[in-house]
Amino acid sequence: MRILKFLFLLVGSLSGAAASATALDASQILSQFNVVAATTLSSGHDIEGRVVADQITGGATFYNNPRGAASAFAAINANRIDSFNANINNGGSVNYQLSDAAHFNFNGGGSAGYQRTPFAMSDFTTPLDALALQLSQLAANSSVNASDPNRFTFNLTPDASGTAVFDLTTAQLSASRNLLFSGAAQTIIVNVSGAGYVDTTNFNADAFLNTHLIWNFTDATSLSFQGWHGAVLAGKAAVTNSSAMEGFLYANSFRGNGELHDFGFAGSLPAATPPVAVPEPSTLWLLAIAALGWLALGRWQRRRTAWAPTH
Repeated sequence: MRILKFLFLLVGSLSGAAASATALDASQILSQFNVVAATTLSSGHDIEGRVVADQITGGATFYNNPRGAASAFAAINANRIDSFNANINNGGSVNYQLSDAAHFNFNGGGSAGYQRTPFAMSDFTTPLDALALQLSQLAANSSVNASDPNRFTFNLTPDASGTAVFDLTTAQLSASRNLLFSGAAQTIIVNVSGAGYVDTTNFNADAFLNTHLIWNFTDATSLSFQGWHGAVLAGKAAVTNSSAMEGFLYANSFRGNGELHDFGFAGSLPAATPPVAVPEPSTLWLLAIAALGWLALGRWQRRRTAWAPTH
């Protein structure tokens, strides 16, 4: 009976792993969503693209200018949505997992639905955390000229794949007054170490940087931006902004005092370690039945030996 119980538990756990194998990878998340907040999200300003959060505690206007790639997910995806009033434009809908107490003004025919696309927050946080760790381990191949804070220049010298990688601290970034990028690269990764950053710089950029630049704040627990360009990975940080952020945001929590503009990441990410293949549930059940048959055969043979007459 213990073996039988183990087999059923094994099949159940592996079947669950197989069912979650369709979860999005980091590249798909960065291209399809505007913001992923591991805990809470609240904004008094526009969030143009798709939202994922454990809990949404407030909002103004959602999905008013989506630019990201097509997705099976709704405009808003959350476990819990608190009581507040908000607009959802462009036919956007709500996909909640546990509860929805908000009053949404759906502009364009959207609606709210319970578990339309089931998910767990770990479906998003796990691949994004893995990506952040992977990027943090890349060797820098490009350097910053920080001699003049008013011309804090990122000199792009990409590798053969077109990827330029920088290592920086929040202290260095805090000393900047005007961020500039010199040269060309297909993908720009800036790994920034340090616990906190308050943005006081002037950062003017174009749509290319919005979609091909990743800021990887590996250690940050608190980030405050004025306006910013490019994707931000900050899964440990409480993030706020006072002006528009142009690109994807991953944060522990987000409180928006400025807009989030939707620019899906279009650069190239380094290849991830391929996942371990998980058998299909039907295959697992066949393996379990075969194991049970083998056990039954073994017991029958033992009993036959025990019953055999001795001479």
